[in-house]
Amino acid sequence: MTNKAVFAVVAGLLLTCASAFGQGPCSKANGKLACVIPQEYGADTPFAFSQSGLFAFQNHEGHFDTSILNAFRPLTADIGRQANLLPLASPSSGFVLTYDPSLKTFVTSNDSLGPILGERAETVGRHRLFIGFSYQFFNFNKIDSVDLHNIPVVLTHAEDTVDNPGKDCAIDKGNLNGCAFVRDIVSTQNSIDLKVNQYTTYVTFGLTRTIDVSAVIPIESVRMNVTSNDTIVLGSNTFHDHLWNGCNTADPTGDPTCLHHTFPDRTFTTNGSQPSNSATGIGDVVARVKWNAWHGERAGVAAGLDLRLPTGDAINYLGSGSYGIKPFAIFSYRARISPHALVGFEWNTKSIAAGDLGTGTKSNVPNDFAYSVGADAWITKWLTGSFDIIGQHILSTQDIIGGQTFGTQKLSVVPQQFLANCGTCTANPNPNTVARNNLALSANAVSYNITNASMGVKIRPLGKVSKLVVTANVLVRLDEGGLSYKPVPLVGVGYTF
Repeated sequence: MTNKAVFAVVAGLLLTCASAFGQGPCSKANGKLACVIPQEYGADTPFAFSQSGLFAFQNHEGHFDTSILNAFRPLTADIGRQANLLPLASPSSGFVLTYDPSLKTFVTSNDSLGPILGERAETVGRHRLFIGFSYQFFNFNKIDSVDLHNIPVVLTHAEDTVDNPGKDCAIDKGNLNGCAFVRDIVSTQNSIDLKVNQYTTYVTFGLTRTIDVSAVIPIESVRMNVTSNDTIVLGSNTFHDHLWNGCNTADPTGDPTCLHHTFPDRTFTTNGSQPSNSATGIGDVVARVKWNAWHGERAGVAAGLDLRLPTGDAINYLGSGSYGIKPFAIFSYRARISPHALVGFEWNTKSIAAGDLGTGTKSNVPNDFAYSVGADAWITKWLTGSFDIIGQHILSTQDIIGGQTFGTQKLSVVPQQFLANCGTCTANPNPNTVARNNLALSANAVSYNITNASMGVKIRPLGKVSKLVVTANVLVRLDEGGLSYKPVPLVGVGYTF
């Protein structure tokens, strides 16, 4: 019971969480992945702690501000967009049809089997059907170069005019003479474990010799666990008795359970996050039309349009929660080494995953420039190697919702100054502050890049008579903007009918 009594001050975040999430998707404990961070310290019943006697004063909840929620808000937006909108294998066939004048018909070309994550201008062929399947595993490890398994967040005490009537115990007024308790902080060390297994089906049908229509249907399996190791750092030797109820108030530092706790702890916060959280379901389906606008003997130019539908559950990080439309253009050249390039621009609508989970207000999913450039090389009749640079330039966006900023703000860990322990607090100590690492959010929205290198092979395992192609690939992140991941393996198989 001792640790529960003291760390009720941390669970005081419940009041602010519950009021802030009064009408949003995280207003009740529901197991949704987007609610794991907001409900890390509990949900549903903010007053249960004071009613059960863990607070001597009912109005003490919320004395530690919600900086952890504000700091992690960009993470929710990044996951909501990137956990589902990940690089996908090309929905184009591995085979190209070329016209054989001697046979007076189109035959399967003996050229390269094509790119893996890049695109080429050729279409699958009139009334031809290509069906493919791929599996990718994403293990996220950073956000804006911040290690997801090592995120420090410092929670500071709010100004207090209740516990010492007639006194304005403000953070910036010295905090002496009965106000020293507002120097207390809660130092939290947070770890976020996020993994996505992505199973994608591709279907492409040739309406004509020059026009393809495709559907990309991803199934996502997302796992997310959050752990917060919290330590109350005392700001004075005069203890705020109603905070340390159940501890040795003469020396609470002698009882480690008074000052340290790990969340989630559902024996303490009954309706808080689960120790392990997962969701599986359909992601955002993409419909595509591609037109081979010009083709020479070996070169080709194509134009196309992708329409992303918000079919995935955004609150479970299975989808973006927004519509997206992306016109694009492709150039490719067929040879033993076949270069190819794509440029496009994606417009996105608003999504709750990028907005305020408290009120349910949607915010803008950022637009982006998309590009890929690379080459696939004919090694043998049954083996093709492929290399691509796959990138997005995410444009800055910023909304103000309820006085809070939502958008493409950058996270960083920086040393910040916090009030030092003042001892008996008859005078300010020298120095009066101490530096602690803390998660910081940029004041303004920023643009950033997501750049990957893709390296792999395509194999025709059954010889030239077969239209079966097997794919193996690895995707390596080259920069650290937004949400980053460790090298991503891909395996796939496709067949052209």
